Amino acid sequence: MASQGDTKEWDAKAQLLAKEFEKEGLDAGYWLPKASQILGIKCREALQHLEYEDYLKLECEVRHPWEKKALQKLLKHTDKVSYINVESIFHTEHPLPKPPIVTHLEEFIKTLQQIKEHIPAVTDAPGSSASAVHEAKKKATLTSSLAIYSLLQSLQEWAENLLQKLSAGPDCERLERDLHSLISGCLDDKCDEQRMQNILRDLEDTFATPEAPGQSQSKSESNQAKENEATANQELLQLLKCLGLESHYPRKMGMGDFHTICKTFLQDGQPSPDAELPLYLLQSLLTVDNQVRYLTCWDDSNPKFENLTQTRAKKHQHSDSIEQFFDDLEEATPERASRDSHVHPMDLQMAIFHCADDFLRQTLATKLAFCQLALPLLVPNPSTSRIEFPLYTLSQIQRSWEEVDKSGKEAQTKSYSNKLIFQAQTPIVSFIRIGSLASSSKSQLLNALLSKRKHDTFFHRHCRGSTRERLLMEGLVEITWYCPRGSPDDTFERCVAFCNLHGDARDHGAQLQFLQEISAVNVALVCELEHMDNSGKNLLKGLWQSQRPLVCLLTENENVTAGQASKNIKIGIKNRNEAELMEQLTKIIRDLLEEPNPCFSLEACVDKARQHGFIVDADQPACVTAKAKAKELVELLKKEKLSEIKSQLLPLQGKLWYQWCQKDKELTRLQEKGNKSIEHHRSQIEQVKKAIRRKQLEQAFPLNPLMKSFLGFLQAQPADTKKYFLQWMKVFMDELSCERLEELRRDYHMLWSEIQRGKKNQENPEVNDELLSRLDALSDEINDSSIGLEHLLREAGQIYEALQLMNSQNDNFEKLPEIAADLMVSGYPVELMDGDASYLPLHWVGAIFDSLIERLGDKRVFVLSVLGIQSTGKSTLLNAMFGLQFNVSAGRCTRGAFMQLIPVAEELQQDLGFDFVLVVDTEGLRAIEMANKHSLNHDNELATFVIGVGNLTMINIFGENPSEMQDVLQIAVQAFLRMKKVNLSPSCFLVYQNMGEATAKEQNMEGQRRLQEKLDEMTRVAAQQEFCDVSSFSDVIGFDVNTHTHYFSHLWEGSPPMAPPNPTYSQNVQQLKSKILQSAKKQSQRSILRLSSLKDRIGDLWNALLNENFVFSFKNSLEIAVYRRLESAFSQWTWRLRSHILDVQMRLDNKIRNGDLQNVEHLEGLVQETSDAIEKEVEKYFREDKDRETLVQWKYSTELKLKELKETLLHETKKKCENLIELQKEQRKLDARKLKYEDELLRRIRELAVSLKGKSLSERELKDNFTLFWNEWIAKVSRAARPLEWVDIDAEMEGVLVEHFKEPVIHARIRSFPKARGFSFDPVKHITKKKYLGFIPDIRSISNADVINFQHITDNIIACVMANIATKEEEKQDYSRNFIHEILNEVQKGVNSVPSKAKCTFTREYSIDLTLYLCRMAAEKFKAMHEAFRKANDPAEYLSSKREDFFQCFQISCQGATSVTTFAASLCDKIEPALRRAVYERTSKAIAEDMQGNFPDFRDSRANLEVCILKYLAEQENFEYFQLYLTSPKQFFETYIETRVRKHCLDGSRRLEMFLDSSLNLLYQNILSAVSLSTQIVKDRKDREDKISLWLDEFCRELSEVINLPRSDLKGIEHQEVTDIEFLSRAMAEVLNDMRERLMKELAGADLSSFPRQPHTILVEHFSGCWEQCPFCGAGCTNTMWNHDGDHQLVFHRPQALMGTMWHVTDQLVIDICSSLVASDCKLVIADSEPISYKRYRDAGPPYSTWNILPDSSMQAYWKWFVSHFRTQLEALYNGKFQGKGEIPEAWQRITKQEALSELQKR
Repeated sequence: MASQGDTKEWDAKAQLLAKEFEKEGLDAGYWLPKASQILGIKCREALQHLEYEDYLKLECEVRHPWEKKALQKLLKHTDKVSYINVESIFHTEHPLPKPPIVTHLEEFIKTLQQIKEHIPAVTDAPGSSASAVHEAKKKATLTSSLAIYSLLQSLQEWAENLLQKLSAGPDCERLERDLHSLISGCLDDKCDEQRMQNILRDLEDTFATPEAPGQSQSKSESNQAKENEATANQELLQLLKCLGLESHYPRKMGMGDFHTICKTFLQDGQPSPDAELPLYLLQSLLTVDNQVRYLTCWDDSNPKFENLTQTRAKKHQHSDSIEQFFDDLEEATPERASRDSHVHPMDLQMAIFHCADDFLRQTLATKLAFCQLALPLLVPNPSTSRIEFPLYTLSQIQRSWEEVDKSGKEAQTKSYSNKLIFQAQTPIVSFIRIGSLASSSKSQLLNALLSKRKHDTFFHRHCRGSTRERLLMEGLVEITWYCPRGSPDDTFERCVAFCNLHGDARDHGAQLQFLQEISAVNVALVCELEHMDNSGKNLLKGLWQSQRPLVCLLTENENVTAGQASKNIKIGIKNRNEAELMEQLTKIIRDLLEEPNPCFSLEACVDKARQHGFIVDADQPACVTAKAKAKELVELLKKEKLSEIKSQLLPLQGKLWYQWCQKDKELTRLQEKGNKSIEHHRSQIEQVKKAIRRKQLEQAFPLNPLMKSFLGFLQAQPADTKKYFLQWMKVFMDELSCERLEELRRDYHMLWSEIQRGKKNQENPEVNDELLSRLDALSDEINDSSIGLEHLLREAGQIYEALQLMNSQNDNFEKLPEIAADLMVSGYPVELMDGDASYLPLHWVGAIFDSLIERLGDKRVFVLSVLGIQSTGKSTLLNAMFGLQFNVSAGRCTRGAFMQLIPVAEELQQDLGFDFVLVVDTEGLRAIEMANKHSLNHDNELATFVIGVGNLTMINIFGENPSEMQDVLQIAVQAFLRMKKVNLSPSCFLVYQNMGEATAKEQNMEGQRRLQEKLDEMTRVAAQQEFCDVSSFSDVIGFDVNTHTHYFSHLWEGSPPMAPPNPTYSQNVQQLKSKILQSAKKQSQRSILRLSSLKDRIGDLWNALLNENFVFSFKNSLEIAVYRRLESAFSQWTWRLRSHILDVQMRLDNKIRNGDLQNVEHLEGLVQETSDAIEKEVEKYFREDKDRETLVQWKYSTELKLKELKETLLHETKKKCENLIELQKEQRKLDARKLKYEDELLRRIRELAVSLKGKSLSERELKDNFTLFWNEWIAKVSRAARPLEWVDIDAEMEGVLVEHFKEPVIHARIRSFPKARGFSFDPVKHITKKKYLGFIPDIRSISNADVINFQHITDNIIACVMANIATKEEEKQDYSRNFIHEILNEVQKGVNSVPSKAKCTFTREYSIDLTLYLCRMAAEKFKAMHEAFRKANDPAEYLSSKREDFFQCFQISCQGATSVTTFAASLCDKIEPALRRAVYERTSKAIAEDMQGNFPDFRDSRANLEVCILKYLAEQENFEYFQLYLTSPKQFFETYIETRVRKHCLDGSRRLEMFLDSSLNLLYQNILSAVSLSTQIVKDRKDREDKISLWLDEFCRELSEVINLPRSDLKGIEHQEVTDIEFLSRAMAEVLNDMRERLMKELAGADLSSFPRQPHTILVEHFSGCWEQCPFCGAGCTNTMWNHDGDHQLVFHRPQALMGTMWHVTDQLVIDICSSLVASDCKLVIADSEPISYKRYRDAGPPYSTWNILPDSSMQAYWKWFVSHFRTQLEALYNGKFQGKGEIPEAWQRITKQEALSELQKR
C-alpha cells in the first residue's frame, strides 16, 4: 500500500503533467487517463521520451481537429527529431481528412484526391523517416477503407429508400430525378439530419459552459468591499448627501447614469441646487467640455453674500475716513474662516469617481483625457484610507504622438497612432510639495510646463470655483502625459508622463514612496525650508540621496540655481518671471530625461502598486477571469498570420458569404436563361444559396476553439464579467493589429499618391494598371488584417443565418441573437449592415430585435442616423453627443452601419414620446479605399437605407468644401426624394463642422441663401433621375434652412495632440443635442416606431434596396399591418350595422305584412342610435389607436365607406319594404273582391248560428247544416265572380324574342326548340377569335383556359336567371312581359363581360341558343306562377281554401260561452305558420352571428378568410375543389361559407336544433307577453262589449314586429261572446304551450333546406368585398372594402399555369409567378402594343396599373406545392404540359403540404 508521502508525490507529478496539457488548451481530465493507459505516462518528464509512433497512438483519441495541433505542440518542446517529423507531416498544406462521412461520389473522389496528395508530401518531406512514410501509408489505407465503407452504407440507404418509393407505384420521372439527385449530391436528407444533430450537440456543449470558478467568490468579495466602503466618514456622507449621491455610494453608479437621456440634455443653463451638479458634470464630460471642472452652484441665500451686502451698507453709513476703511477691513477678516459657499469642483469630480463603478470610471477617465485633463492615478479611499490604483480605469485611453528616436546613427521620427497609453513605456516626472503653505501653486507650474496656452490640465487654487477647503483631494496622485507632435517647438521630444501628488508629501508617505520608485525625475516644491520639521527634512534628504534626479523648487528663495551639473538641482522661484522660470525648468527636465532613466508603463507599475498594498481595480476576480479568457482567445488569434485570421478562424464571413450575397441579389434581377423559365432561374439560385449555407455549416461546425469559447463565455458569465471581457478583448485585439495596419496604411497612401502623380504626368497606362492592382491587393490585406469584436459577432450572425437552413427550434440556436441583444442593452454597438460585404443579414438583425423585445418589451424608438463623407468626424460627434463608442477595430473608420441603444429617463419618456434613441452610424461616403470596389450606387443605397430607417438624419459636412457638399447633398437629396415617393417623411439636420467661429455668423445669411439654392438645384436633378415632378427641396421634406442647419467650430483649440477640445465645440454639441431632442419631441407619433415595427421597416427598406427600382419595390409592412387591423375593425363595424338593419328589416317586414305600415320614410331613424354608436367607435379608434397617425390617411375613406354601406343597406331595406308594400297594396286590391264575399259569408254564418242557437246539435249535425249552406254559397259566388284574364305566355315570349333578334328564321327555331333540352356549351359554335383592326385574325389559338372561362360566364348567366325567377316565385308574383326582357338583359350582360383585350369572344349563335334555352325553361315556371296567382285571387277558389276556418267560426258561434278553448285553438292555428317562419328567419341570423363571432375564418378581414380557404383546400386535397376555386372564385367562396355553416350546424351535436329552440323560446315568450299585456288592457274595459275584438287588436299590435299575423285574418273569430278574458289568457297559455311542444318536435328533424333565407348568404354578403382578379395570374383581390381606395393587392400570387396560360405557339404551361416576374428583365406583351418590361407593368394601363404587385423573395410554397402535387390533373384540365420552358423545378417537388400550410400561418 502506498504511503501518504507517495500519494502526495504522485498527485504533485499528475498536477505538473496536467498543467502541460492545459497549457496547450487540452482537457487534462480527458487526456491524462488516455496518456496513462495508452503510453503509460505518469509524469511530465516522460513526455521527453515519446517518439512519433507514440503520437500516432494518441492521435486516434482526438475529438476535435484543433487537438491535433495542440498535441503536436506538446511534443514539439520535448524532442527535436520528433518535432521535425511532426512539423513536416502535420503542417503540410494537404492534411489527411479525418475518418470521413461520405454520402455521395463527389465527396469520395475528393477524399481520394487528398490521400493522393498527402503521401508524396510525407515521402518528400526533409528529414522524413521510413517509419513516418510507413505510418502515412497505413493511415491512408485506413482512411480509404472508411470512405468506401461510408459510401456503400449511404448507397444502401439510398437504394432502400428508392425501393420504398417504387413500391408505392412506379414513377419513371421521379426515379430519374432521384438518380440525378444522387449524382449531384442532393439526396442527403439523412446526412442533413445527422449533421444537424452534431451541430446541436456542439451548440449545447458551447452554451453549457459552467460559471467560471470564483464568480460567486467574486460577487461576495465585491459586495464585502462595497460594504466596507459604505462606512464612510461623516464629512463624506454630508458631501454625498448635498450632491444627491448618497444612494450611489460606493460604486453603484453605472453607465446607465451616463448614457441615459435625462432632462439636462434639454437644458443649456447652469445647475441650481447642488444635487443637480453630478448630472451636469456628467453631461459636460459627455460633450467633451474642457471647462467641466469650473462647474459650480452658487447659492444667493448663503450668509457670505448677506455679509458682503451688509458690509457695503455700512460703507455708506460711516464716514469715508481712512481709519474707518481699515477698521472695516479688520472686522471683515474673521469671515475668511467661514465655510465656502459651494462644493469644490474637484470634490465633485472625485465624489462621482468614488460613486462610479469600474465601467463608468473608465468612461470618465477617457473623457477627461480627451479634454486634456489630469487623471487619478492613486486614489485614497475616504472610508477605508486604503489607496486604489485604477489600472482598468485607465486602460481605454488612446493617444497619438510623434517622437524623435536618437538611438541610431540618424535621428528618426517614430509615430504612435491611437496607442493605448497604459501600455506606453514612458519616463515619469513626479511633482510633490513639501510644506504646508506654499506661495506658488505646484499644479499651476505643471500646467505652464505642459501647455504654452496655459491650459489647466491640473486643477489649482487659482482656477475658477476653487475653494480653500477640499475634502477628497488630499493624497490624490493625478497623472497626465505630454505627447509631442514631431515639431521643433515641442516642449519635450518624447512622450513623458507627469504625476502630481496633491497635499503635503509629509502626510502621504505611501504615495511618495511609490512615486519615487517609478519616477525618472522628481520635482519637489519646497516651502518654509527654514522652519521645516524633521520629517520634512528627512523626506527631502531621502529624495536628495535617491538615485533619481531631483529638482527642488524653493518658494522662499530668489534666483537660487545650484547643482546644474549634478542630478540634484535647486531653483529659487520667488519673484521669478514665469516665462523665464518655465524655460529654465523645461530645459532642466529635458536634459535630465536625456540621461539613461527607467521608463515605466502603467501596466508595468501595477506590480509595484500591489507590493505597496494598493488596491488594483484590475485585480477584481471578475476582471481577472475576463482578462484571462480574453488573453486565451487572443493567443488563438496569434497562432495565425494576421491577414489569415478571418479566413482560418472566422471563415463564414469571407468568400462564401460574399457569394451568398451575390446570389441573393440575383433574386431581384431574374433572367430567362435558354429554354428555362424565370422560376427555374429563381429555383436554381435558391439551390445555390442553400448549398452555400451548407458549406458554411460544414466550415463552422464543430465550432473552433475561438468561437466556442467566445460565445460560451458571453452566454454563461454575469453582466459585469462580460463587460470586462469585451474591454480586454478590444485592448488585446487592437494591440494585435494596430502596428501592422499602420504600416499597411502608409504603404497604401504612398502607392495612391504615386498613382495620382502618374495620372497627372500621363505615364504608361500598363504601369498604372500594375500599380492599381497592387493597390487593390493592399486594400484587401488592410481589410483582412482589420480584426475586431464586430467580426466575432458577425461570425455569430452568419452561424445563426446558416443554421436557419435547418429550421432548428433548438434553444441553443436562439442564444446567438440573445448574446447580441444583451450587448446592445449593455450599451455596446452592434453591426446592422456588414461593411465588408455591404449587405444586411436580415434574419440575424431580425432575431436581435426579437431578443430585444423579449428583454425590454416592444418599446418606442426614435432613430437618429448619421451620414457624411469619410473622416468628417461623424463618429466623434456622436461620441460627444451621446457618449457612444462607434470606433471599431484599431485605426479603422466605421464600415457598414452600426446601431446603439440609448435609454430615455422615465420622467422624459412621456414628454418625448419614446423610450429609447437608436443611433445608426454609417461608413463614410466616398471612401478612398472603396473607390475601386464600390460605385456611386453603393453610396446611394447606404444613404437611402439610413435615411429611410431614421426619424432624423444628421448630414455631416466638413467645412465649406464645395466638392464635398456637392457629393453628400446630392446623395442625400435623392434618398429623401425616394422616401417621399414611398410616403415616409424623415427629418434632416445639416451639420457643418470645422467652421470659423467669427465668419460663421457673419456669412450665415448669405451662406443659407446659397445652400437653399444648391439644395433646390440638386432636388431638380434628383427628380429627373427618379422620374418625378419636384422643383424645390422644401417640396420633398419639411426643411428650414435657418433652423435645421448647424455650424460647428473647430474640434481642437490648438494643434493636437496636446490641444484641448474647443469649448465652443462642446456648446455646439449641447445645442445640437437639445435641438435634436426638441425636434424628436415634435415628431408625429406615426413616425415613432416600436422595436417590432422598426424591425419590419428595416426589412422593407433592405428588400426594396436589393431591387433596382427602390420606389417600385418598397413594401411598407407597417402600413400593411395597420391597414389589415383597420380591415378587421371595419369588418366588425359593418357586421354590427348589417346585423342591426337585418333586425329592423325583419320587424318592418312583419309590420307591412300585418298591414300596420304603409310607408318607410322614418327608416333612418330606426338605425340612428346604432349608427351613432358605431361612428363614435370609429372616431375613438382613429383618435386613440397607437398607429393613429398612420391610420389618419384612411379615416375619411373609412367613414365614407361606412356611410355608403349604411345608405346602401337602408336603400335595399327601403326598396324591399316598398316592394312589399306595393305587393300588399296590389294584393289588397285583388283581395277587395274576396273580402266582400268573405264579409258576406261571415255575416250569413253568424245568422245561421243564431237560428240554430238553443238546439242541442251534435257535431255531425252541425257539419251537415254547414255543408248545405256552404255548397249553396259557393255556387252563387262562382256564378257572380269573373275569373282573372289568362295570358298566352308562349305567344308573348315568341313575340319578344322575334323583336329582339330580328332573325328571319327565329320563329322556326323557337318552335323547334325541345322543351326538355338543356344548354350545351359548344366552343366551336359559341366562341370566335377576334380580329386586329377589324380584319386581321388573331393567330393565337383558343385554349382550354379560354373555354373554361367562357363556360364559367355561361354558368353565371344561368345561375343569375334561375335566382331571379326563384325570388319571383317566393314573392308569389304574377307573370309579366318584363320578365322576358330581364332574361335578355342578363344574357347580354354576360356576353359583354368578356374583357376587351381578350383574344376571343362569344358568337351571335351563343346568344340565341342560350336565350332560347333560358326562355323555354322560364316559360314553364312562369305558367305555373300565373296559374297559382289566378287560383289565389279567384274568390271561389280562395273561399274554398278557407272552408275549415269558416266552419270553426260557425262552430264557435253556435257554442256561445263555451267557445273559449275553441277560440284559443283557432287563434293558435293562425299563429303557428307565422311563428314557424319567424323562427327560421331569426335562427338564420343567429347562426350567422355565432359564426362571425366565434370562428377565426369569419372574425377578421377578407384576407384572413382567403387564407382559411386556402388552408381548407390543402387539407381536403381535392382537385375538383381547387378547380372550382380557380375558375369560379366567387362561387367557391359562397360554397366554402355554406360548407362551414352546414358543418357547424349539422355536425351531430344538435347545434341547429338548439339554435331553433332558442329562437322558438324567445318568440314564444314574446307571444305569451302579448297575451298577458292584451289581457291586462282589456279586462278592465267596462265601456266595451266587443272585448274579444279589442283583445285581438291589442294582441296583434304587440306582435306587429314579431310575427306575420295580420289583424284582418282574424275577422272570423272577432265577434265571439267571450267575457272571461282572464280565462281566455289561461286557455291561450295552454294552447300555446301545446303548439310550442308540437313545433319543437317538428324542428328537431329540420335541416337548413327549410330556411327561407339561408344563414350563409348573410356571411357571403358581409364578406363580399372586392372581386377584381390579377390580370396576370387570376388571383382575387382580398380587400374587405368594396370599391376601396388605392391599388388592388392580395396575399398570394400564383403561377400563370393556373389560368391555363401557355408559352406562345406551344402547349407548355407557364409556371412563372407575377411577384417573380416584376423582379425580372422579362417583357410583357399585350395584344398589339409594344412589349414593356414587367418591372414597368403599370405603364400598360388598366387593369394592370390598378394593381400593386411587389417582388416577393419568400418561398411562396403554397401554389408551388399545388402545381407539383396536381401536375397531371392540371395538364388534363388545360390540355397542356409542364415541359420545356414550363418544366416544374425540382425544388418545387420537394415542398411538402406541411411547408405549404406553415407558410399560410405566417401570412
